[in-house]
Amino acid sequence: MFINAAITLTRPSGFSLEVAMAIKPKGVTALYGPSGSGKTTVLKLLAGLEDGSRGDQINISSDGNIWQDASHFVPPHKRHVGYVFQQPQLFPHLDVRGNLAYASKRAGSQPSAPLAQVCDWLGINHLLTASPAKLSGGEAQRVAIARVLLSGARCLLMDEPLGSVDHAARLQILPYLDRLRRLLDIPIVYVSHGLDEITYLADEVYMLEQGRIKAFGTVFELASSLTLNSQEGDVAAAVVEARVEHHDQAFGLTCLRLASQSIYVSRCAQSPGTPIRLRIPARDVSLALQVPAQTSILNVLEGVISDIEPLSANPSLLVRVQVGGQYILSRITRKSLQQLELQPGKAVYVQIKTVALLSDLSQQVAISP
Repeated sequence: MFINAAITLTRPSGFSLEVAMAIKPKGVTALYGPSGSGKTTVLKLLAGLEDGSRGDQINISSDGNIWQDASHFVPPHKRHVGYVFQQPQLFPHLDVRGNLAYASKRAGSQPSAPLAQVCDWLGINHLLTASPAKLSGGEAQRVAIARVLLSGARCLLMDEPLGSVDHAARLQILPYLDRLRRLLDIPIVYVSHGLDEITYLADEVYMLEQGRIKAFGTVFELASSLTLNSQEGDVAAAVVEARVEHHDQAFGLTCLRLASQSIYVSRCAQSPGTPIRLRIPARDVSLALQVPAQTSILNVLEGVISDIEPLSANPSLLVRVQVGGQYILSRITRKSLQQLELQPGKAVYVQIKTVALLSDLSQQVAISP
């Protein structure tokens, strides 16, 4: 299912939305931005839960079939989309198995996957006889996602599905959502204002601000951009993808390959060849003009400066460095920028002190003095 949308609307409150987007038939497309930027409105329009008002221009189609334009409106149940709300909204009078069986019955002969497989994907087999009232917030949300999948949805629309659970539950659910991203051959549109969720799950990102698309690109382009990180202060970070090359048993390390260069992290469980996302905090990256000698920092990469944040009254700024087709951010002082005479196109050595594996958001892997 390939979805195209061009939306121009105005609310009585004065809020206006003007966006155009294309949702690819596989993978996670994220709508990211602050509250009030229009993310949920877009999602509800895609689902058919809102239809705009007179004067709005809304054109939405799927695989060439019109869902909505000036003279057409396809109701939600005929769009074959599944909507995951922030609150699980399970039937309280049915146990987990009953909730899932209800969804399967409504799907008829068109479930997205067999019940047993969906339960395995989301790790809920042990919950089948439980009442929704007995479930934790994270468990209830996983059941709700399973119910949507079993309803025969050909597209998942997820409206801040982790917004109602605590941090620990979010860390538990994210790997299940990532598994769905890799296994399902359907599009997932994911709304969130949590940058950690977006960098963990998304393939492409539309960044919304005040009803407009401020930026668009792959998660690696945007998460490592100055646009996204300029207001992040000390939490600014780049996201890159590497592959597991080998495990160093003697020293308890794993060697990751980033293009033709290597990054060492504490030993991880992934097998060689597995792609893995890394989050590299800008504050833990320093730059040098020569190969650092006699340093305890293992991760030193060669790169070329791509962009530099405009000068301001702040004592520090971000420098974006291209390394093997991807980008790493470094937060340095204005004084260092002047002393090293840094500018776009200049070759530098990137020293990385701390790397976080996004496959384990709770683990900070430090390879440092």
